[in-house]
Amino acid sequence: MIINTNFAALNTLRQLGNNEKATQSSLAKLSSGLRINGAADDAAGLAISEKMRGQISGLNKATSNAQDGISMVATAEGSLNETTSILQRMRELAVQASSDTNTTSDRTAMQTEMNQLTSEVNRIGNTTEFNTQKLLQGDGRTNLTATGVISATGTLSGAVDQSTTEATQTTTMTAGAVDADTATFTMAGQTLTLTFTANNTNYDDDEVYGMTGANTSTATAKVNISATAGSNTDITAATDAAKAVQSFIDSNDVLKGNYVATTDSAGAITISALKTGTDAGADGTIGGSTADMGTAAAANTGSTTYATQSTSTIDFSTTANTVAGATALVGKGITINGTELEFYDSSNGAYSGSQQGIDISSAITATAGNNAAAVVAAIVKQANVSGVTLSDATGGVMNVTSVQTGTAANSMTTQDGGVQKDFQATFQIGANTGQTMTVAIKDMRSQALNISGTTAGGTITASNGSVATLTAVKSASNGSDNKNVEYTLDVSTAANATAAISVIDDATAAVSAERSNLGAVQNRLEHTINNLGTSSQNITTAEGNIRDVDMAKEMTAFQKNNILQQAAQSMLAQANQQGQGVLKLLQ
Repeated sequence: MIINTNFAALNTLRQLGNNEKATQSSLAKLSSGLRINGAADDAAGLAISEKMRGQISGLNKATSNAQDGISMVATAEGSLNETTSILQRMRELAVQASSDTNTTSDRTAMQTEMNQLTSEVNRIGNTTEFNTQKLLQGDGRTNLTATGVISATGTLSGAVDQSTTEATQTTTMTAGAVDADTATFTMAGQTLTLTFTANNTNYDDDEVYGMTGANTSTATAKVNISATAGSNTDITAATDAAKAVQSFIDSNDVLKGNYVATTDSAGAITISALKTGTDAGADGTIGGSTADMGTAAAANTGSTTYATQSTSTIDFSTTANTVAGATALVGKGITINGTELEFYDSSNGAYSGSQQGIDISSAITATAGNNAAAVVAAIVKQANVSGVTLSDATGGVMNVTSVQTGTAANSMTTQDGGVQKDFQATFQIGANTGQTMTVAIKDMRSQALNISGTTAGGTITASNGSVATLTAVKSASNGSDNKNVEYTLDVSTAANATAAISVIDDATAAVSAERSNLGAVQNRLEHTINNLGTSSQNITTAEGNIRDVDMAKEMTAFQKNNILQQAAQSMLAQANQQGQGVLKLLQ
C-alpha cells in the first residue's frame, strides 16, 4: 500500500473539476437563454450569428425608414388634398363668372376670391414640410442660360458646370453671387478661357449652356460660362509672360543672345540688353496712352540699351465703348500674368482695366530692319493676349489697343427654357447598400400648375386649346406675406372665365396625377414594410436556432452535471479516507 500518491482521489478530483465546468456552462446558458455566450462556445456559430444580427438590425431600421417615408408621402398627399379642394372652388367660381347673370361687381368679388385661393395654393406649396424639408416646391434649383454678352476681338470660351435641374424661371445673379472677383482668365494663343465661380448659390447643373449677345460694331464673342457653387478661386494666367517674351527673343536671330526678358514682383516684364546699340523709335499710342519713344544713346552692356523719353509700358488692359444691348461683368481681383486686372464702370459707360504691363523700356533693335512696331507686335503675339491689335497711324504713331466693347454691368440675368425638376427623396429600404427607392414630388405651386404667371395680361393655353388670360396687375402672393408677386387667372369677363375653366381642369388633373403617384408610392412602401418584416422574422428565427439554447435539453444536462458534481464530492471524501487503513498496521 502507498500513501504518497492517492490515485483514486486524483481521478475523483479531475472528474469533480469537469463536472463543475459543465455545471457552470449550464448555469450560464440557462441564465442567458443563449447557447453561445462567447466565441469559445461555438466560434463558427458566433461569426454566422453576428452577421445575421447585422442583417436583422438593418432590416428593422429599414422598416422604420419605410414608415418614415410613408409619413413624408402622406404629408405631401394630405396637402395636395387641400390643393384639390381649392382648385374645385376656383373652377366653381370660373363657372359662375362665365354666366352673364353676374354683374361687373359680382365678377370683381369672384376675382378677389380667385386671387386669394391662388395665394393659398402658393402657401401650401411653399410651407408643406417634413422634417424641415420642403415637399411641394420642386428642388428650387435652375439650369441657367446666360443672356449677358461680352463683345471682343478674340475668342472667349469655356464650359458651364451647374448641378442638377431643369427649370423655367428667370434668376438674377448679382455681383455677390456670380462675381468677376472670383473669375479666372487663362490666356493661350488667341483663345481666352473664362471660368466663373458662383459663391453661395445652389444653381448647379450638369448641362452646358452658351452665353451669346447682340451684335455690336465689332465682333460678338460666344461665351460659355463654367459656374461651380460654393468656392472661390483666384485665377492666374496659365502663360508665363516673361517666358513667352524670352521665347520670342530666342527665336529671332537678331535678338537672340542680345536681350533677356525678366519679370519683377509687380508682374511687369523688362527686356534688358546684353549688348550695346541704338534704336530709332516712333511716337505711339499704347493701350490708349500716348508714349514718345525717341532715339536714345546706348548704355553699357548688361543694362538698358533703348531708353524712352516717356512711359512706354504696353497696356494690355481692356478699354471699352458702350454698345447698346451688350453686357459685361464688372469686378476686380482678376490676375493675368501676375498683374491684377480691375474692371470698373467709368463715367462714359465704358469699362476698362488697369495695366497688365510689359515694359519695353529696353526693347530693341540691333538693326534698322527691326523697328519698334515689329518688336511690339511680336511681343503682343508671344504674350498670348487676345483682343489686342496693332496698327500704324499717320505721323509715325503706333496704336496698340485691346478692343472689347460692351456696356458695363454688375449683374447677369439668366433665363432657362426647361422644366422645373422634381423634389426627390431617397429612402433606404433595405439592410444593405443600394437597397433604396426614390420618390419624386413635382412643384405644386400656382405657376407650376399654370394657374398664374409673371406677365401682366399674359395668356395660358389649356390642353384643349382654350386660352386663358391673366390679370393686368399682380394679385397673388407666395402665401407667406401680403406682397403680390404673380398675376392670376382673369375671370372679369365671361369669355375669360370660360377659358379659365379648362386651365383649372388641367391643374386639377396635374394635382390628381401627383396624388395618385404618391398614393402608389405609399402602397408600395406598405408592401415593402411587410416584406421587410417577413425577412426579419425568418432571419431572426435562423439566428435563434444558432445562438439560442434548448432550455429543456440544457436543464437536463444541468441536473445531470449537478448530481455528478455532488457524487464526485462524496467520492473524493471517500478516496481521501482510503489511506486511513495503513494506520491499522501500527496497532
